[in-house]
Amino acid sequence: MRARLDAILAAEPPRAGSLVVTLFGDVISQHGGSVWLGGLVEVMARFGLKPGQVRTAVFRLARDGWLVAMQRGRRSYYRLTASGQRRYARAAERIYAPAHAAWDGEWTLVMPAVSDTTARDELRRRLGWLGFAALAGGVLAHPRPDRDALDELLAELDVASRVLVWRARTVCDAVLPELVSGAWQLDDLAARFAAFAARFRPFEPLLADEPPADADAFVLRCLLIHEYRRILLRTVDLPPALLPVDWTGHDAMALVATLYRLVHAPAAAYARRVLSNADGALPPPDATFYRRFGGLDRSLVTGAAARAPARCPA
Repeated sequence: MRARLDAILAAEPPRAGSLVVTLFGDVISQHGGSVWLGGLVEVMARFGLKPGQVRTAVFRLARDGWLVAMQRGRRSYYRLTASGQRRYARAAERIYAPAHAAWDGEWTLVMPAVSDTTARDELRRRLGWLGFAALAGGVLAHPRPDRDALDELLAELDVASRVLVWRARTVCDAVLPELVSGAWQLDDLAARFAAFAARFRPFEPLLADEPPADADAFVLRCLLIHEYRRILLRTVDLPPALLPVDWTGHDAMALVATLYRLVHAPAAAYARRVLSNADGALPPPDATFYRRFGGLDRSLVTGAAARAPARCPA
């Protein structure tokens, strides 16, 4: 298992900043929200990242509004900002509990009337995070967006008065499959999901044969969510009616849920043993953690924690 993890890391080394966001969202947010920078540096070494890379990434994320620092003596502790929490929470809704609500056939269309190029580009980028895709004439579309998230985004960027938002319905759907495939680049995304599944599917029989070491479980869990999140940032939760019948994203989603259930407990034990916050060892996962992927077994986490006592900072 370690050899296969090393092969994945060697083939496509993760970027430090993006992996730090994944680690805060998937792990630290569920264990009190705050972490000592020194412990973060230690666990990131498991992914082949050097201390300087991690520290630089953390400082940049703080500068960009993702993280906020707290000093206690000579130690620095970091947590997600309120804005960072909201951004990851939007992604988490799709990662851990994807919605499959029925679609009413209506679209939300957004047309920015923002003259400043930088502000317009940032709006379009952030709308992309919410799953909007660009159509002709600068109009962005989404079949069923999170309206609260859209309103929050427009308010956060202070552009609500300079953006037109419509609700619309198609008259003729003949060209809709081709339009959707092109706007959301479904062929490229299908290939990405297939490649993702090919990388991670071999771990399923490995985990069935032998329980993983806690550290390996932690690396696999973080890599799994990190790589899956990177693809999801390019996708939208399109209704089944707009997707190909054999959509590879469904298989990838099922694989993520299966593997996560197999490694979440030893991974949590490793996190509590190696990471710490200003009060000492990280607390156990909060209640929302156990709702991921339709429900995780709390007794597994409790048992893993009992076998691996947490380490307090010196």
